[in-house]
Amino acid sequence: MNNFLKNITDTFKSVGIGAIGGFIAYKLNLPLPWLLGALFLNFFFSFTKVKLKFSKKLLNPIFLIIGIILGGTFNATLLYKVNLWIYSSLAMILFVATSTFFVSLYLIKICNFKKITAILAALPGAFMPIVSTLDEIKNTDEHQKVIITQATRVIFIVSFVPFFFNFNLGKAKLDTMNKDYFFGLNFVTEIGALIILSYLFSLLLKKIKIPSPTLLSGMFVSGFFYTTEIISARFPDLGINIIFILLGTALGTRLNGLTIKELLHYLFHGVIISGILISISLLFAYLLSLILGFNFLNAFLSFAPGGIHEMVIISYAYEIDPIFISYHHFFRLIIIVLCLPAIFKIMNK
Repeated sequence: MNNFLKNITDTFKSVGIGAIGGFIAYKLNLPLPWLLGALFLNFFFSFTKVKLKFSKKLLNPIFLIIGIILGGTFNATLLYKVNLWIYSSLAMILFVATSTFFVSLYLIKICNFKKITAILAALPGAFMPIVSTLDEIKNTDEHQKVIITQATRVIFIVSFVPFFFNFNLGKAKLDTMNKDYFFGLNFVTEIGALIILSYLFSLLLKKIKIPSPTLLSGMFVSGFFYTTEIISARFPDLGINIIFILLGTALGTRLNGLTIKELLHYLFHGVIISGILISISLLFAYLLSLILGFNFLNAFLSFAPGGIHEMVIISYAYEIDPIFISYHHFFRLIIIVLCLPAIFKIMNK
């Protein structure tokens, strides 16, 4: 009983620190502020005498809701446009394979990462699905390598892309996409139905031993209902930010025990692989514009493996079709998610 109460107390303490970190990152206009701010402030406290923990029992509900949030990036408009993007979709598959190969090769040869760790750290995007599979790796030291490398990629690329567009197209006001939600019976019913259906589907995925079943079930169930417009209610910004704080806190507490030297080492190589990913994104965007006539900047924004929400916000700011951008980022995420079971199966052999 005493251990249970201590775990609850430690979790609340960690979440409180995560909320402060998210607020600070938000005020500093950092990318994915509530997620990465919570992650890094909890990690900062790992260098103090304050001992922080996060209950693993909260992870499955968090990943389920995150899956529903990710699936909410789709709508019916996609059904009428996706046939126009067949070649760019094929290019995205090739992009994921190419970038994963070169970055994982760098991490294995230069950084001496284990193969499974290198591949997970090299995957271009899908930060949350990737970290949700880390329990498949028993060695927590490998968790730290994946989390820091992937977090560095998100921060570096999401910070670089606005400067790149500002240099090419001039200044634009990058605002957040806030929506007003009516918390009536319809909202509660639709969101409740999504959560229940996603949970039931996750039990099926778990039974057939699919990695990260709760996150995947939320993505696919909500993606289907949102695309077909059977359900329209979506989580409000406040709810999304709370979930991001919880996830960032959970990840930050996993980094306990990391030394400053190790942190700087992973950050340094994280910046290098971010540069590699940006270079490959620019190359694919150039080839799509040269061979198929795609707009170069639109293609680059679609292929740059930063946060999907940040990339869509930039598309709004520069009047680029947000459906085009969100589709390609979500398609890349789907590719990675579908590849994760095969990756673990091959590595286990």
